[in-house]
Amino acid sequence: MKFLPNKLEQKLKKYTFAESYVTICGKDEVMIENVSNVYECNEIMARVRAAGNDIVIWGENLKLQGYTSSTVTVFGKISSIELSSGGIN
Repeated sequence: MKFLPNKLEQKLKKYTFAESYVTICGKDEVMIENVSNVYECNEIMARVRAAGNDIVIWGENLKLQGYTSSTVTVFGKISSIELSSGGIN
């Protein structure tokens, strides 16, 4: 049962996750906060959406752990992190 009109719900969701936070812990751990969606994760790439940004982590033996309602932690040998404000292609 929804109480908010769809447009209002989308606006509130947009402002709820106003900023994305990426915390890099050495070469083997990345924590991303304010995650709204996990698009893909395999051994070499993890792709998430956080606060209107697409964040792609590249590396080896990547695994998602600690996925809570809005936080994702990626473990593995991290080689690079890409950030873009566009949509997923």
